[in-house]
Formats: sequence, structure tokens, C-alpha cells
Amino acid sequence: MASKLFGGTNLSDIARSLKEHPQPTPFDKSAVRPILPAAEMAITGRTLPALERENIFSVDPRRVRPWQFHNRADSWYTRERCQDLIDSIARDEQQVPAVARKVTGDPDHDYELIYGMRRRYACEVLGKKLKIRVIDADDTRAAVLMHIENADRQDITPMERALSFQTQIEAKVFATQEALSEAIGLSKGQVAKMLKAAHLVRHTPIGALFPDKSAVPIEQSYKLATLMDRPGAKEVVLKAAQNLRKGDKEREPGAILKVLIESLDRSKKFEPVQKHYNVGTSRRVVVTRNARGKVTLAFPQGLKGLDRDEVLAAVEQIVKDLG
Repeated sequence: MASKLFGGTNLSDIARSLKEHPQPTPFDKSAVRPILPAAEMAITGRTLPALERENIFSVDPRRVRPWQFHNRADSWYTRERCQDLIDSIARDEQQVPAVARKVTGDPDHDYELIYGMRRRYACEVLGKKLKIRVIDADDTRAAVLMHIENADRQDITPMERALSFQTQIEAKVFATQEALSEAIGLSKGQVAKMLKAAHLVRHTPIGALFPDKSAVPIEQSYKLATLMDRPGAKEVVLKAAQNLRKGDKEREPGAILKVLIESLDRSKKFEPVQKHYNVGTSRRVVVTRNARGKVTLAFPQGLKGLDRDEVLAAVEQIVKDLG
């Protein structure tokens, strides 16, 4: 793979710098014959024959914690969602090692997984040691390796990737969206779209509707997030989300987003209003709102001699009342 990465570096350059340097470990070591995924080549820069007899560590999965920027949602770690992998490892052993870094200062863990959390869960369920390859990589390089490993996986949802990208940007793993897009080989527009979609579920009333955020469709999320940029739209959508939550309506994620998007169409119909407001002690303003939401202010006594502060106070009250 010859694509340019962050700082103009080639992926092959990263691969050469990430060659494994095994470190002493209190756990057993065992030789395996791994299947060669793309990330293995990125780590070692070698082909399958060179890896056939390579030693890897076998460790207690309970001593391995997740890397803080991994892109698996917690909802993955159930017997139901990992049963295929549990059955496979029980039958054929763990064929491909997970990839981890050593950690220090944590009395409960010796390593953290850059990728391989489902393998860790399956091994823990089965009471088996987890096979890991230990590498020395900073967060940026770890993020690239994780993306390489998961890029073609069908079980990693677009929203999981988007949320992971968002976390990495916020933590300055990548300095900018441009640096992230360059590093993982996605266009700037695609990364921007994913980040905008991921931000949608950060709104508390909306996020509360999705216990499993990994299942939220990214295309609809992006559409709704874009619509919410319109004046007044955000308030309408958040109110609709609160109403859904109060009603405790069980819907599929796509159906929930459809309701929220349609709430903007429904909001275009307003109850007609005509109200009188005092302006100071001796003047008044008549406020009229039609069914399409157009608001008109009329001053029966004219504008001459109006006190500016009194007018502003009246307008603030009108805005508060009409929302």
C-alpha cells in the first residue's frame, strides 16, 4: 500500500517503524500460524512465510484493557454478538493475534489492546489465554493500524468509525480533520461528513434515544445534523426528541431519525396568534403570527417617542412567549 499518510509518510514507512520488539513477560509464549490481515503487514512489513513461526505472547485476557480510542461499541461484548467467534476459538483456537501495547502504572492491567477486543472477550468467556502481538506505537500510529485492521470488516458500523474519529480528533490524536483524512486514506469531505453525523448523538435528548449508538444510520444522521443548522431547527428537533423519550416509543434507529427529520416539516404549521403587549407604561404593540409562522409587530400609536429600552424589553418577552 503506497498511499501517503500523515506528514507525507508512506504506510510502508510506518510498517517498518512498527516492527515487533518482544519484551519480557511473565506469561507464556506460544507459536502460531496466523492468517495475514493487512494490519499484520503494516506492523511487520513482512509476508506470510516470514510470520509462520513467529512467536507471540499468550496472556490472561483479564490483564488486558481496551485502548481508549478503540472503535468497538460496548454493546458488542455479549455472548449473542460474539458467539460466532467464541465457537470458532473453542473449535480451532485463536488463529490471528490481537495487537497491544504495554502499559505501566496500572496494577490491574499489563497491556492495552489497539484492536482485538472481540477476541479478548471470547477468550475470557472460554477461560483461554489471549494471543497478542506487542508493539511500540504512539496513539496516531495505533489509530492508523486500527483503521487498516477494521477497514473491510462488515461488523464495524460506519457510526462506530465516526464516533472513534470524533474521539481521536477531540483528544488531538490527529491535530486536524485534514491530518486524520490523510492518515487513514479517506477524503476530507467523507471525514467531515462522518464527524458531523457523529456529533448528532452528542445532543443529550437525541443520544438518549439510542442505547446502541453503533446502530445509528450515518446517512440519516448526517441529513438531520445538516437540517439542524437551519435557524430554529435545532430547538424543534430537540423538543421532538424529548417527546419521543417521554412517550417511551420503541423504534428502530432509522425510524427514530425519520420522526425527527419529519418534525421539521410539522413545525412549519403554527397556531395563529394575536396578542397585545405593553411597551413601557403608555404604549402597546400588537403581535400577530400566521399559520406559516410569520410574525408581525404593529404599533397602533406609531413609533415616534418610543423608548428604545422599553421596546427591547417588549420584544424579548414576545420572543420568549412565541419561542
